[in-house]
Amino acid sequence: MQIERLELGYGRDPQTRCVVGPVDLEIFRGEFLGVIGESGAGKSTLGLYLLGLLSEKNGRRIGGNVTSTLKPEEIAYIPQDPQASLDPLCSIGAFLREICPDRERILHTLKQVHLPVGQLSRASYPHELSGGMQQRILIAAALLRTPKMIIADEPTASLDVLLQKEIMTLFSEIHGLGITFLVISHNIALAGAFCERIAIMKDGNIVEIGSPLKIFKSPERPYTRDLIQSIPEVSHD
Repeated sequence: MQIERLELGYGRDPQTRCVVGPVDLEIFRGEFLGVIGESGAGKSTLGLYLLGLLSEKNGRRIGGNVTSTLKPEEIAYIPQDPQASLDPLCSIGAFLREICPDRERILHTLKQVHLPVGQLSRASYPHELSGGMQQRILIAAALLRTPKMIIADEPTASLDVLLQKEIMTLFSEIHGLGITFLVISHNIALAGAFCERIAIMKDGNIVEIGSPLKIFKSPERPYTRDLIQSIPEVSHD
């Protein structure tokens, strides 16, 4: 996917407010890319546009272009808040069958995301599951679409530290199947541990991009250094 001078905004002319861009970014086939920045940096807006969902939020492209070898249906989405994303009145089984009616494939995918199929009833409702299990259901839903690319928007924001690591480890396993990953996050430490490249986003622009080694050892921008220095250190005193 080649992103060239992309500008995104909200509202209609002449009141359109530009919030992203111009952005230049290349996403390589099969890579694990993290887009990192503070809240309001434009990360989610960029992700929504790549998914074709920005118009649902009254947003639109103002300028630039995106060239991709992928069809829209080949890109899957994992949202930030599983509790808000799963219909409380729809059972897990009914939710997954809407995506894929094949029972065996659903069972295989649930095992693939390390859900205890023997204990998990597909008649269960979202409120009966833990936050980590809800997130894995959303990951399973994404995989049932047989995507070539997955965009995950702050997928660990609502999880505790141990579950964050488990989810990112699961993403690494799925990435190993050849699926391209774009993970949007404010957690540069977590992204540095799992992503192959990190793009730093500030005020709607990508200000720095590189491998975790490069970003952490020799950051070029003051903002990147601030993000790294904000990582909490554990004192043993």
